[in-house]
Amino acid sequence: MTLDIMRALLVLLTKRLPQLEVAFFPEQPEQFHLHHPLGAVLLSFARSRFGDIQDVGMVFQPRVLHFTLTLVMRQLNGNDGAIALLDTLRQAVGGFMPPDCRRPLWLINEVFLGQSQGLWQYALTVATETWFVRKRR
Repeated sequence: MTLDIMRALLVLLTKRLPQLEVAFFPEQPEQFHLHHPLGAVLLSFARSRFGDIQDVGMVFQPRVLHFTLTLVMRQLNGNDGAIALLDTLRQAVGGFMPPDCRRPLWLINEVFLGQSQGLWQYALTVATETWFVRKRR
């Protein structure tokens, strides 16, 4: 289920931000090299928070999933810069209804991660809600 949501987010971001590279966050971030001329959006699963179990005779509880969209840009300001693309990124994902979720994505926070070797990095955290239901064996 988590990967299905992430794949749907990748498809959405690829359509709505065609000017950027869109990918899963690299498994070895220290080896990541930005090859795209403008920048990239890198998607990662951040965490889940679980609510109280619903009394229905089985394990059934709300699950809030948090995802981080890391924006890596070569420019800070201007139409192709990180600030402008953050605005575009917010509009692209806010309100999107992922598969098998009961609430559309909402924005949690965004933070400046830093600048290194000419690359500006920001992280936008978004969340959605679904249900955890224990599968019968």
